[in-house]
Amino acid sequence: MKRRSICSKTLKGRSLLSVLFIVPWIFSFACHRDNTSGYSVMKGPFRQSVIETGELQAVNASYLGMPRINYTYGYNFKIIRLAEHGKNVHRGDSVVVVDPSSVQKFIIERSESLENEIASTNKLKAQITNNLQDLRSQLKNEQAEYEIKKLGMEKSGFEAAGLRKVIELEFRQAEIKLKKIQRNLELKPRLDSLDLHIQEIRVSQKENELKAAQETLSKLFVTSPLDGIFVVEENWRTGQMIRVGDEVYLGAPVAMIPDIRTMKVKGLIMENDIGRIKPGLNVIVRLDALPSVPFHGTINHMARVCIEKDEKRIFPVEVIITESDLRLKPGMTVSCEYITYNGEDEIFVPSNCILEENKHFYLFIRKRGKLRKTEVKTGLSNNMYTIVSGDLKPGQPLELPENVTIR
Repeated sequence: MKRRSICSKTLKGRSLLSVLFIVPWIFSFACHRDNTSGYSVMKGPFRQSVIETGELQAVNASYLGMPRINYTYGYNFKIIRLAEHGKNVHRGDSVVVVDPSSVQKFIIERSESLENEIASTNKLKAQITNNLQDLRSQLKNEQAEYEIKKLGMEKSGFEAAGLRKVIELEFRQAEIKLKKIQRNLELKPRLDSLDLHIQEIRVSQKENELKAAQETLSKLFVTSPLDGIFVVEENWRTGQMIRVGDEVYLGAPVAMIPDIRTMKVKGLIMENDIGRIKPGLNVIVRLDALPSVPFHGTINHMARVCIEKDEKRIFPVEVIITESDLRLKPGMTVSCEYITYNGEDEIFVPSNCILEENKHFYLFIRKRGKLRKTEVKTGLSNNMYTIVSGDLKPGQPLELPENVTIR
């Protein structure tokens, strides 16, 4: 505090005895003036705080991006519908629609391909059935031919050697054909089954591709996962807010929906005040747009390392607001009053009523019409008041030091 002193005029042409007589008389006259300062000793709740600025953010937020889909359908997709920036949306609302034309084209192509594969499968099944019936018919024919040749072989015992040799060769040939047909009848169903399985796999692949495409088509219609405010992100290509007609890479962020039910403040504390601030401290948050309404919060996190901003060293602080209010919106600027001390029954005075002299502190108290200079001890102070102790009583009128002058 500034040192103040009672000044007196130098009385020229007077003796020292006259000066000593007049000064107390003038001081007594000054003390008997009416108290017009309006200041007095007070008792009651006392708050010490640090006030800094901050910005509102949502504790929880859902980020919406371009759908992460297979590059089979393309690389860049155009946004054809987008919810308005700052609009209140509800869970399930359609907020982003991506051009589905390439996926729809793929679905049409795969649907036609699937129909062709199904037709090929049905054709193959019919061929397998026909082939099996043909083999069975051949088996019957060869079986009959074999029996005839066998019977001829048995009757050739009385024939000439040359004729008997021919009959035997024909029998052996009939036997070979029969075994071949039997072998074919045994192996052909297995081979046909493999061919049919391969064809069914092709059908399954087409069905899976079609199903995946239909699922992808549904992903192009993005809905809000929660109630909140729709905040459109910036297009990194243009440096401007994303809008309808923009082509955005797959997976790139499009918008954010903060959950405004739980809000926080990203604030800062100056290096000189960090010693008084700690996690868990109560904070009163006021919107710059609505300063008359206080919201309560607590310090949730403090950075351990300071950063430099505008040639000042500051510590980032996170404050969780304990109340839920729709008036709290992300991006709004606020003032945070960090309550470092909150006394319920303290004696305090206006700080400008305190006079400091040689590291001692004094108050000018008006008592019974006289002004007394009373020494006090000072404690915590805020931007207006200081806690004091000494020979004081609540309600005692005070005079500003600069108003106590010797005339």
